[in-house]
Amino acid sequence: MKQFIHIAMLATTVACACAHAQVQQPQPLVAPALMSAPAHPDPYIPPAMRKPPRDGAPSPMLQYQSMQKLKQRFEDADVDSSGGLSREEARNAGLGFVEKNFDHIDTAQRGVVTFEDLKAFIIQRREEARSR
Repeated sequence: MKQFIHIAMLATTVACACAHAQVQQPQPLVAPALMSAPAHPDPYIPPAMRKPPRDGAPSPMLQYQSMQKLKQRFEDADVDSSGGLSREEARNAGLGFVEKNFDHIDTAQRGVVTFEDLKAFIIQRREEARSR
């Protein structure tokens, strides 16, 4: 009986080794010219938006998305729903950029910054950076 178990185990080991060797055989390589690669990773993006801007500026879609996120954070920080942020509201919401540049953004010196004020400041800073 022991001999039968040893023979069965040996046969199983040989069968597994043969099966493993068959699976591990290298596949023939396909020439790169014959492989078809998509022209763009996402074919649903319109061709005009696929090309990065030449001057290194972010795309209009990225600018829009970041402005929408900033607007949402601005509205969330406006706890009294006044349409503007005080310096304290900006600080409490973690909007360090607004807090740090509060006096430059609040050109009318009202003590409150609206989202339009913030947008104008960001555009002004962007233009200044491009002119350098």
